[in-house]
Amino acid sequence: MNKASLGHFLTRKNPAGKPRPFRAPAKRKIALPATLFEFQPEYILGARIFRSFRRVASVAVGALDVGALAPALGRPNFVKMDEIARKARGVASALDTERGPFGLLLPDAAVRVSILEFQTLPSDHKEQASLVRWKMKPLLPFPLEEARLSFEVAPKEPEGLEAVVMAVRKSVLAEYESILDTLNGDVNLVLPAAAALLALLNENAEGGEMLLSVSPSYMTAVVVKRGHIRLWRNQAMHGKSLDDELEVIAEEATRTLAASVDHLKLEISRVCVCARPAVPRTWMTELEKRLGRKVGSVVSPGLPLRMKLTEEESQIFNEFGATVSGLLVNAA
Repeated sequence: MNKASLGHFLTRKNPAGKPRPFRAPAKRKIALPATLFEFQPEYILGARIFRSFRRVASVAVGALDVGALAPALGRPNFVKMDEIARKARGVASALDTERGPFGLLLPDAAVRVSILEFQTLPSDHKEQASLVRWKMKPLLPFPLEEARLSFEVAPKEPEGLEAVVMAVRKSVLAEYESILDTLNGDVNLVLPAAAALLALLNENAEGGEMLLSVSPSYMTAVVVKRGHIRLWRNQAMHGKSLDDELEVIAEEATRTLAASVDHLKLEISRVCVCARPAVPRTWMTELEKRLGRKVGSVVSPGLPLRMKLTEEESQIFNEFGATVSGLLVNAA
């Protein structure tokens, strides 16, 4: 890939009924499904993609009742299954699509992302996978055999190797997939939402960059250097007020900056924020003062991302569509 790497899960069966090989993500552009669904505690976002031109053909969002979806690593995420299924059908209807294959973006809190260090790794992928799974075992709040796991290996400076590992509990993933099953869809791409945003960072930045993905429910801080994930942290927000939210995010961002310098020996040159829904500009200015770094919103590149969206769709895309933009940047 020419942008920050996106680990992804291949989760479904092929037409012959045999399980697909569970492959580590390669550094290449990804083949996007024609329809994307993103699940968050506050809403379900859907987008229909015109893949030939890498454009958004339509977009829709459905607001969820408070408490209907509670993302977590080790326990069921769907508190109100009927509500979630009803809103997903409404989004699909607004997109004028009810067939797959689908791309699925999960709440970050439902996925464990870890960076593992190795001195060496065997060249055989199966042997690599065995070592990665063994090292992930104590990091998961559920049995290892219940994990759907994907990883990507990259050189570690000044020596050794690092593996970026993404793991989700199979039963948790099955909850989200079951909703799309009712829409006659097969799921062939699964990602934590923050991973879809990484392509919007500058892979050629001299120093490291930090992404802050912010919602009323949680925040994710990701440190990236030249396309490689170096640090990933997730913090629950519990629907705090904007002022309290700023305090939590400033504290977490400060700790992430310190960890980057102390443990990674990596100076952060820029902080990029993706807040959905949007936060006031004064909020961003205050965060910039506290961190002593330039802070800006993630910006979609100059791609012809939209086709003929309605005014309502344009508003939805502007406020919630950053993840869709990131995936389009990496579209094959």
